Amino acid sequence: MLQSFYIQNFKNFEELVLPSLNRVNLIVGKNSVGKSTLLEAIALYLSGGDENCFRKLLQSRGYDLINSQNVEAQESVKNQFLSFFHNWTENYSKDFCIKLAEQKKNPVTIHQIYIRNLQVNGIPNGEALSVYHQEDLDNAHDLIPVTTGGLKSQSSYGNINIIRYDHPHPFLIKPYKSAPYQMVHTADFRSSTNAQLYDKITLSPLEKYVVKALNIINDNIERISFVTEDHEERSRVPVVSLRDSNRIVRLSSMGDGLNRVLTIVLSLLNAKGGVLLVDEFETGLHYSVQKQLWDIIFMLAEELDIQVFVTSHSSDCLKAFTKSNINNQGLLIRLEQRQTGVVPVLYTDNTDILFATENDIELR
Repeated sequence: MLQSFYIQNFKNFEELVLPSLNRVNLIVGKNSVGKSTLLEAIALYLSGGDENCFRKLLQSRGYDLINSQNVEAQESVKNQFLSFFHNWTENYSKDFCIKLAEQKKNPVTIHQIYIRNLQVNGIPNGEALSVYHQEDLDNAHDLIPVTTGGLKSQSSYGNINIIRYDHPHPFLIKPYKSAPYQMVHTADFRSSTNAQLYDKITLSPLEKYVVKALNIINDNIERISFVTEDHEERSRVPVVSLRDSNRIVRLSSMGDGLNRVLTIVLSLLNAKGGVLLVDEFETGLHYSVQKQLWDIIFMLAEELDIQVFVTSHSSDCLKAFTKSNINNQGLLIRLEQRQTGVVPVLYTDNTDILFATENDIELR
């Protein structure tokens, strides 16, 4: 479990220090202050700077990553990856990097680099890549042929990823077993990965919590399964059976709320011993069901040793969170934009938070 978190040069955070964290952490603040950005930073840290994590985050933002030898296409890919750096700064110096760390220890660093691509029999050889910073080029006596640019992510645990702007696959990888984590994005109403997540808990004691969570919205649901439909051979969709009925109903026909709950609870159950990240908790959820979902999150977070980070801009979500936080395992983090940058304000006493929410004192 992360006890603290440090961010440097990541998106709108020039520097952000969270001195303490808790089992369940609710992040609030005004639009564009960096709530979702904080989740993305945690995901990249837990992945050890893995390229797949970079690409999933870009795709969740609507970017279309096309790798090509075409110069314009490479420039587009470069700009997409530069969006992770503070103020979109393009800087190839050894001294400039994104740094993500717990208590400033064991950091994941992400540098912008130049890459020289050596080839063996015309096939790019990962071990033959040469990586340069700006200082290397400035001090070179001979012209160093640089064929492309990219990123180099490295963690103190030994993993190294080279991300090339002209190639869809990483190079020079030294494997690192990342911490288990699941991330639920705002638009994940019907995540295509839900079937895979469900398969991992099928016939286990955890399976019962899926129906329990769905019953928050519809207590008529008795069982759930994933089936392949004739016209969707490559995907499996969730269907449910209803009590006192022989009908099998496709879950997508029962509203966005149920599908949102399903995505959250499956991600939670698959984050055992790790971290769950949920962006905009209240999306698709009526205020009346949020307290019950928070109850399940708090219970399973403790039972399965999961640390939870959730963003929200809803007062209903905040009230529900506070009422579920009966054992003080929750922390409220409000991000504020000040002249010196974004500053986190931490609320650790649930009694104070509850008093504020009941008396309409603005904490978001």
